[in-house]
Amino acid sequence: MLVPAIGILLALLALPVYACYGPHITGGVDRTQVLLNENVTVTGKICPPAENITIRVTFTRPDYSFIEYWVLTDSMTGEFSASQRMDMAGYWNIFPIYGHFCDRLYANVTDPMADPFAPISPKPTLPVYSTNYYVLGVAAVSLSVGGIAVVTGAKNRTRNISSLRLLVQIGFVFILFFGVFIDHANLPWPAEQISPHEVLIGTNSFGVPMPDGLVLPTFACYYPCGKTVTCPLWEIQAYIYPFWDSGPGWGVNSLASGAARLAVVFGLVIVASVILGRWWCGWVCPFGLYLDVVTRVRKALRVKYRNLSDGFNEKFHQLKYVILAIILVLSVLFGTEALFGSQLIPGTEEGGFIYMYYAAPFCQLCPMKPLCILLQTSVGLMRPEWIFGPTTGAFYELGYYITSVNVFIFGLVTVAAFFFRRSWCRICPLGGLIALFNRFPPFKWISGVRLEKTEEKCTKCGICKRVCASQVKEVYENKGGDVTTSKCILCLRCVEMCPEDDCLKFKVAGKSVFKSRNWLGKNTGSQGTEP
Repeated sequence: MLVPAIGILLALLALPVYACYGPHITGGVDRTQVLLNENVTVTGKICPPAENITIRVTFTRPDYSFIEYWVLTDSMTGEFSASQRMDMAGYWNIFPIYGHFCDRLYANVTDPMADPFAPISPKPTLPVYSTNYYVLGVAAVSLSVGGIAVVTGAKNRTRNISSLRLLVQIGFVFILFFGVFIDHANLPWPAEQISPHEVLIGTNSFGVPMPDGLVLPTFACYYPCGKTVTCPLWEIQAYIYPFWDSGPGWGVNSLASGAARLAVVFGLVIVASVILGRWWCGWVCPFGLYLDVVTRVRKALRVKYRNLSDGFNEKFHQLKYVILAIILVLSVLFGTEALFGSQLIPGTEEGGFIYMYYAAPFCQLCPMKPLCILLQTSVGLMRPEWIFGPTTGAFYELGYYITSVNVFIFGLVTVAAFFFRRSWCRICPLGGLIALFNRFPPFKWISGVRLEKTEEKCTKCGICKRVCASQVKEVYENKGGDVTTSKCILCLRCVEMCPEDDCLKFKVAGKSVFKSRNWLGKNTGSQGTEP
């Protein structure tokens, strides 16, 4: 489980010294603010260069008509250029394309002679919206399974909360990725800055344009189609490097500075963390749901789970803060040119090795990314050639979507979760970020959620300690009062399994939402010691 932290450092030691870092195409325009009928020139580079490579440069007008040029690249340098007269006012998308490698540029064209009070020109006719019934069918089946689990759990007093939590987890998967069910043609016109199957929430908030979407403190992966919100770790990394400055990048045009966008991200994360803490981990995070499914598979196979030693588990939990620190430090080191005016690490320029393979470094190792992307590819929402194409194939050269490193870490985390319950959650840097703004002063004093224990009612039976998926021992060891810790994901299995009335209480804004109940005397056949 040390791979996420160590993998980045080992890969950096393996940086190649040659100039072209695997297959990619980069481009730029001579200006983005253009007057009507002026020319725009696109220049770029294809890597690796070779004889007789021709690329396609597409200029897409605001009405979605387009002009294409086939341009022969320089056989030695891979460089190319193309010019186009901008004959229509509005937002132009510009794409240099070579196979499945593509860069996305833009230009805003204005007509100085236009009457600002003139009626808006007719909108283009967009394709008819079509529903993906296959995906909707999967959603219906999943929600039905969750509903059945709730009904079944009502008959088992030690599964009421767990059944409810399962339904909430499944429901949030479809909330977080609601864009999967919405065709991009159904979005408000124009949709020039929105990728297909994406419906982002709050793209302009608090006076700060947020074209990448707002955040929730949960794994809502940036990379697959259909994300409704965006993972805060991606935005924190990307807004430090490579998008500290405003301007185009990765398919969107950021009008606000990276500092302004970071202020929005941290503000929202802090508020959400203060209000609900790591409840986001236990009840919302889709990767947490995946880990719970792995646990259910293990139980169905009657394989006994294992525990880490108390000493190692304590240190293991602290690793999430180490990984979080590495993420922030690397992002700052990579972005020194934009931040401080001097490039500290070679290859961080546009088109460089780090720019192509290590921008947003944690995401290139995150186990959630391949899970999301492979699932969407399996139901036809993403094309396999998009996923596996933009990479050189070398183990350490991480691509935009999925590479061998991503898959290896995903497999390692899955195997670890099979034997050690919620093992990833113990070192998750996003969980660490939430904990910083909820379980440490001054945020702890105003936290909206608390797990409280009544000392007089505790018989030290040890059930709360045995059922805890992340091996939290403070609930058992602390005498009473607020026993919530930064390690607790608030799954509330301890509340559900505690056999003493009102011994454990989960409180939201000071009000008890769930209380422990004496289930032993009423249903002695329902004993269990796993989440």
